[in-house]
Amino acid sequence: MTIMLFIFFLLIYFSLTFYVAYNGWIWLKKSFGFGFKRTYFLVVFFISISYFLAQFYSISGLLWVGYIWLVVFGYSLLLFPLLNILFFVLKKKRLDTRKRIKWAGFIVSLFYLFVFIYGSYNMWNPVVVSYDIEVAKESELDEIKLLLVSDIHISETIGPKTMTELINLSNEVEPDVILLAGDIIDSSIEPYYSHNLGEIMAGLTAPLGVYAVLGNHEYYGDDIPAFIKEMNEIDIEVLVDEAALIDDLFYVIGRKDYSDFNRLPIDELTKDAHHDKPILLIDHQPREFDKVGAAGVDVMVSGHTHKGQLFPGNLITNAIYENHYGHLQLDDLHTIVSSGYGIWGPPFRIGSRAELVEINVEFN
Repeated sequence: MTIMLFIFFLLIYFSLTFYVAYNGWIWLKKSFGFGFKRTYFLVVFFISISYFLAQFYSISGLLWVGYIWLVVFGYSLLLFPLLNILFFVLKKKRLDTRKRIKWAGFIVSLFYLFVFIYGSYNMWNPVVVSYDIEVAKESELDEIKLLLVSDIHISETIGPKTMTELINLSNEVEPDVILLAGDIIDSSIEPYYSHNLGEIMAGLTAPLGVYAVLGNHEYYGDDIPAFIKEMNEIDIEVLVDEAALIDDLFYVIGRKDYSDFNRLPIDELTKDAHHDKPILLIDHQPREFDKVGAAGVDVMVSGHTHKGQLFPGNLITNAIYENHYGHLQLDDLHTIVSSGYGIWGPPFRIGSRAELVEINVEFN
């Protein structure tokens, strides 16, 4: 069954790749008289498998070729059907399409250029987004400042420079507590070792502690024990279906990822908590809001969605999740979802931006 699904995936993928490549070939041929058809299709075929080759052979330069191809491929599947329909109508009306094909190609090329430039800017220039919320509980603290960091995805792409910027932004916020909402590593912990990121991440500090949970990507590389050990060595406490009472002031609960079928129900994690104290929950995926609210949680922070990362992905995540991004209050439960600090796959963002989230909580 697995082999048949793989073959089916390849058939679909290469059929769509041929469709994209054929449209590019028509533009080159009709606009510039380009004649190297066999060479052209061989080059496109190699580019189309570059991402998979880079993953298999760990070739970073080839990986960037793959990233660019995936973006071009994805947006081409949105643009080319519309253009094909347009030119079909023009032909039916017996209008000359040669010049129009040439200009359509230039416009599409400019669109790709915009995606790469603007998408890179959104990715490599993170911002701090701020929310002010009120929790209807008394506390010895009048207010507390949280910093939510999600989806760093440490990899060959997200390295020392990006992590240093994260520390600088965190220091500017000066949070009381830092909450890391999963997918700190992309799949393997090796880039964390090879770039000595422990020395940099040790600068991620807050007076009342730094707390983290596992995201789905931590499960992919079978490095969870090593990951937790590394985090503990730099005073980041990874909560794995655990509740921590912080200075007898409030609780921070960290859940296993939603993909872990062995994770405990949320009411199991809150049953021993004093519900007159504020309860903060870190859960990588923004799900089960009704159960979380019923269990007495006041603030739930999540990531995972990346806000779609590349448009129209944000429309898809918005359709899937009750809250795919930002702040949504449901009765007494505040849910806050970040678009994430890093990326998965192509290092571009359209319709989203790399961010840290400052949450100012007032107790009343």
